[in-house]
Amino acid sequence: MFDISYFRQNPQPFYALAREMFPGKYRPTVTHSFIRLLHDKGLLLKLFTQNIDCLERRAGVPGDMIVEAHGSFATHSCIDCKAAYLDELMAKAIADSVIPSCSECQGLVKPDIVFFGEALPANFFASRQLPEEADLCIVMGTSLSVHPFASLPGLCREETPRVLINLERAGSLGSRPDDVLILGDCDSGVRRLAEALGWLDELEKCATEPDESSAGDDEESPATKLKDGVPMELLLRPIERLQSESPNKTVRTRAKETLADERLILWGVREPEKAEEGSDEEDEWGGIED
Repeated sequence: MFDISYFRQNPQPFYALAREMFPGKYRPTVTHSFIRLLHDKGLLLKLFTQNIDCLERRAGVPGDMIVEAHGSFATHSCIDCKAAYLDELMAKAIADSVIPSCSECQGLVKPDIVFFGEALPANFFASRQLPEEADLCIVMGTSLSVHPFASLPGLCREETPRVLINLERAGSLGSRPDDVLILGDCDSGVRRLAEALGWLDELEKCATEPDESSAGDDEESPATKLKDGVPMELLLRPIERLQSESPNKTVRTRAKETLADERLILWGVREPEKAEEGSDEEDEWGGIED
């Protein structure tokens, strides 16, 4: 179904599933809101994600701060001439169970999700140098089993702390002296970190704010964010303290006295929560995990 050759022959099965997957059925989790909070505080260098559901965007993370390694429902285009296809037209086609076609060449149109047989987005490869620039790497809710995405944590400098917030160990996390593991569900892990930072009230407020109206909003984030952001060392110190107290720790991070840059890089966001019963959003499945 997610094979580009099969899609060319028979797009109907994909569009039957797309009706259940299209953004709007699910809301962001506390974990998505934590990423938004990091951006608001000027600490987010870039978010790499394998998710296709646009929940990071709905949580308020600007599109230019996200690398969607496997594409997403944020944009749509013709598989032949690559002409863009409007989001509202795609939403209507999916709701009406109609297979959309390109107005330019009459070719098949699909969301810009990476199918088997297609290359990863160009911005994924163009951004692969960013882990080396990061002062802190947070990895959340992923098995790190799909390549080349799974190679990203290994691109961080040896001295860069890497924090895994996950149900279990993943990839090579835990093998370096500055790696820290916070094992458990992601929402609990980010709440624990936010509490240590004194951000818990801000996080809960952020998590209860209305979703951003446009999942495809690619407006650039304010250029002043990194200049006015929270010092990175204030984020690193609670991580060290949490790990020294954690029964799940395997290694501890060293204290960082000074940092030249104030940036943070994350990737891999947990699966979304279903909407509450009685809400306007349907209670159905809404994303693909690796």
